[in-house]
Amino acid sequence: MRGRGRTSANGRIWLGVLLLVGVAVVVVVIAATRGPAGTGGAAARLSASVQARKSAARHRRRPAHSRLVRNARPQPNWRRYTGPVPFLVYHALGPVPPGAPFPGLYVSYGDFKAEMAWLHAHGYQAVTIDEVMRAWYHGGTLPAKPIVITFDNGYPEQVTFAPHVMARYGWPGVLNEITENHLVPRQIWPIIHMGWEVDSHSLTHPELTTASPAELWAQVHDSRVYLRRTFHIPVNSFCYPSSHYTPAVIAAVKRAGYTNAVTEGHAYATRADPYLLPRFEIEGGVSVLAADLLDTQPAGYGAA
Repeated sequence: MRGRGRTSANGRIWLGVLLLVGVAVVVVVIAATRGPAGTGGAAARLSASVQARKSAARHRRRPAHSRLVRNARPQPNWRRYTGPVPFLVYHALGPVPPGAPFPGLYVSYGDFKAEMAWLHAHGYQAVTIDEVMRAWYHGGTLPAKPIVITFDNGYPEQVTFAPHVMARYGWPGVLNEITENHLVPRQIWPIIHMGWEVDSHSLTHPELTTASPAELWAQVHDSRVYLRRTFHIPVNSFCYPSSHYTPAVIAAVKRAGYTNAVTEGHAYATRADPYLLPRFEIEGGVSVLAADLLDTQPAGYGAA
């Protein structure tokens, strides 16, 4: 009887110990999940950060060539070329909304498709600015009639409709993104996987020529840092807001690590000044596009 009593007592003791251990484990798990009072849940934030990194890693691990448009890489029939290249710039695509402050910046879906078809029919092939820079300065190659097609600001149609049309011809484009309050990463990732180039158009599109030195540096530098860290891309080109610049703005662009910058102008771009690359602003349909390119075409462009 005494032995059974001791056994029963020991069992109760071990049962009590197990219950205490179980309670302690539950308390620790809850504390780790909820975090200290007022911290907002460190574990939850850590989990969210890990998930964000995993999501970015999934994008980076996608097959390197499965979705690339043809001209995202140099092709066997391309040649060495250091001559002039036309750059185009588009803004909003689609119908003009009622009361739009700048209706002239809109290009209809029909006009855009017709313009891309005209370029293709006349032998032009779209490439990225990075490819032009490699050809101009590093011995790279380009197609016989290279052209760069850029899109300013960052609007949904620029990363949905435009890539759909241009992919028919195997062409990449260049998105100049305003990095605050415009497109979000999930909208930009698909065009990066297609081989598009994404560059900076500043943080908020201010007037840089009158900005303070600190604001100028933030607009130029921080926008590049954001794009590089978010998408793991070079971001070698800067697009001047409203095509306005001064020597101080150009100096900041150079100091931030950009190798070139684009503005607007009625001329083909040349390697003479990579920080003042002119672009034809496209607003008037196929006839105006054709006149821009043909009336200003320099000697040697498109020669076999």
